[in-house]
Amino acid sequence: MSALSQKSITEINTEEKRLSKDINLIYDFTEKPNRTNLKAQSDRAVVAKLRADLILPNNKILTVDIDFDSTSGYHDNTMLVMDDFGVEMLVTAFAVKYGQPFADKISNAWAEKKHQNDPRKPTYLLVQKPTIDDGIPQVFVACGDKDHDTGNNIKPQSIV
Repeated sequence: MSALSQKSITEINTEEKRLSKDINLIYDFTEKPNRTNLKAQSDRAVVAKLRADLILPNNKILTVDIDFDSTSGYHDNTMLVMDDFGVEMLVTAFAVKYGQPFADKISNAWAEKKHQNDPRKPTYLLVQKPTIDDGIPQVFVACGDKDHDTGNNIKPQSIV
């Protein structure tokens, strides 16, 4: 199929929606099979994967696929926090619900590089709901590390 024909099909199956001056969504309505372990709720979709283009301090782009699939088939991911205001909201919620020491861990993790030789501070935080009743959510610091070696298979640790 020619590039021109492919473009026509893509244009037919997409819709762009502007939510605000700096949030545009582009929906691709091409039908695809669900090859994940994730299941939608009866009245709500769940996020299986996000693709993010990160602008690095050197003005280069780093593309990151954030895959929420798990072998459990259950979707535990709750929040993706990407800026100071989001962190402020998360810290306030943690201070009220879980206590100031937990809130301080989040503030400190956002404000500092994970390791001294890392190229930058975290780009985003991922929050997962507690695995037990009355538990503390897990909070993961992401994308500030120098080492992006996918072969190490070391599970990241929650900061709280």
